[in-house]
Amino acid sequence: MPKITMYFDFISPYAYLAFKGIQRGLVNRVDITYKPILFAGLLNHYGQLGPAEIPYRREWTFLQALWQGREAGIPIRLPKSHPFNPLTLLRLAIAENRFGDPSKETCNKIFEFVWNRGADVSDETELSALSSEINLERKPDDPAVKEQLKKNTEEAIANHVYGVPSFQYNNKLFWGNDSLKMLEAYIDGDPWIDENWSKPDAVTVGITRKK
Repeated sequence: MPKITMYFDFISPYAYLAFKGIQRGLVNRVDITYKPILFAGLLNHYGQLGPAEIPYRREWTFLQALWQGREAGIPIRLPKSHPFNPLTLLRLAIAENRFGDPSKETCNKIFEFVWNRGADVSDETELSALSSEINLERKPDDPAVKEQLKKNTEEAIANHVYGVPSFQYNNKLFWGNDSLKMLEAYIDGDPWIDENWSKPDAVTVGITRKK
């Protein structure tokens, strides 16, 4: 069975949509490792702002996510505030077991907490209620859990992950909710992927903006 690693952060509506999307068929054909990472860590590494930190793009991001959810039949409700600090949610997922690999059931509960319930992620009462729904083998504030999240993010950067969600399969990286069809085509043996994968490398950098 093909093995896929999904790098994600609960802060991303596109990660939520992609997670829901793969549960509709692909999940039954592949072995998926769900790997929580800190999206802000990627942004800091590459010197970028997140979509919700850029005026006007912020509004478009939420509108597009709502539209994509409607088109896919995936219920989506925006959280009370965004961006928010996702560390508690990420550590909660990792703390589910001693291996640090959360199950799809736990990922689903946390994703729905943010993007289906429209929760207030900063509300301790709501977070406590969410925690009670998950069988945890470790405490989210365990130093080993915090270290695992750091290692996951470092691993993602080492594998050239620059955004969430990202899917790694057969040494290739597929980025974004809209890459799922391309990923599925590759898993199904579509030769176009390998035939064209290196073509972008031939495009040279024309100019570089001054920072």
